[in-house]
Amino acid sequence: MGGQSAREVFTARRTSFGAIAAEYDAVRPSWPEETVRWMLGSPAPATELDVVDLGAGTGKGSRVLARMGHRVTAVEPAEGMLGELRGSLPGLEPEVAARVEPRDGSAEQLPVEDGSADAVTVFQAWHWFDHEAAARECARVLRRRGWLSMAWHRRDESVDWQKELSVLVERHENIADDQDFPAFPEAFGPVEHEVFGWTMRQSPEDLARHAGTWSFVAIRPDRDEVLARVRDLGRRAAGADGMVELPMLTECFRLRRR
Repeated sequence: MGGQSAREVFTARRTSFGAIAAEYDAVRPSWPEETVRWMLGSPAPATELDVVDLGAGTGKGSRVLARMGHRVTAVEPAEGMLGELRGSLPGLEPEVAARVEPRDGSAEQLPVEDGSADAVTVFQAWHWFDHEAAARECARVLRRRGWLSMAWHRRDESVDWQKELSVLVERHENIADDQDFPAFPEAFGPVEHEVFGWTMRQSPEDLARHAGTWSFVAIRPDRDEVLARVRDLGRRAAGADGMVELPMLTECFRLRRR
């Protein structure tokens, strides 16, 4: 963008979420329980686990984990995102809210004790981390046989209108934002991989709001013009009920602590 270096653009994108935390929480997709169960080691039973949700953001994944009965340490470095996460807890059932402990911290320096977690989950965030440092920290906090799991939502571009959306925002979908999937230390076993398909429904207005939370759109100088075109596309793609169906693919990876 303009005369910015790749590192400057990356930093701008990574830090763009705090200012739009409420919008992010309102319109970004949640995480289907089927996906989360796999991330925690399904098909093996996974009841009342101690989970570190790393890069927890506004708590989209943390709340799902807590509703499933797990104890969650939600680690997030951005003040705006962490504030939105904390603010969401009083609206949950008291027993669910009690399972979530928000903590200010980063993937590279986890505020979590050694060997205290059964699982570390990373929802839509691993590409923002220093991979080597984060992997070492995850190995440190995981118990033996615990899982490190990460997942990314992406739109299914086999649908014609979603291809048009990618052209509008000048960004085709991929897993890790042009960064190669990293190697992991010997503390972990081999990488396992799964893809889950599902459909999200939004109004054309919420589709535009959703697109506005994508970091590569949020930092554009012509953001408002782009979102107006996304809104128009949503109106053309909407069904008779006025809602847009977004077929989604959720790409998941998991590794077991040796």
